[in-house]
Amino acid sequence: MEYSAGITSERWYQQDIEYVLTLLEKGLSREGIRKIVLIENPFLVKTESALQKRFQLAYKRAISLTNELRSYYLSGTKYDQKALILYTFLKTYRYAYESLYELIIYRYQQKNKQLVLAHLESFMEEKEQQSNKIANWSIVSKKRINNTLLLLYKTSGIIDLSEGIYTISPLHVSPQLKEYAFKNDPLLTAIITLRVGGNIDDL
Repeated sequence: MEYSAGITSERWYQQDIEYVLTLLEKGLSREGIRKIVLIENPFLVKTESALQKRFQLAYKRAISLTNELRSYYLSGTKYDQKALILYTFLKTYRYAYESLYELIIYRYQQKNKQLVLAHLESFMEEKEQQSNKIANWSIVSKKRINNTLLLLYKTSGIIDLSEGIYTISPLHVSPQLKEYAFKNDPLLTAIITLRVGGNIDDL
């Protein structure tokens, strides 16, 4: 998974991703779903080019869920769904994936559960030293990426804003999804528990 500035185009997009997941569950192919999207414009965008782009974003994130996770999403609680929408974002973008482990989880495990924009900016500076690709992102792109991360973390519930400071906390999901995560998916486990690793006995 490469670093991509395409993250600047991302938002929560839960309704769009859910629309695609529903059609995937019915057995439709990518092309079949794309044709339906172009005809029905379920994403309510104004131009065909914008519709194509939105479809590509939603489809790319939707297919990051396995068949089992797709079923958990479609039958799960709203909290399960939020966790899985965040999961699709982190599975799709390397920079976001690393921010979870190296920024969010790290601060939580260090008993420092607060987050401000400056922490994201410092994390970006560290990554610039590690990757020329990130170093070459424009200032505008870097700001948009940090804003996107804040938006998705806040919407998922991992961070909560109060008096200008975000507080980091684990997600509340169903026992069924948590058990599946502990048995099968380290990333989902990390999203839910904000720690790396884990044992089913800890549920």
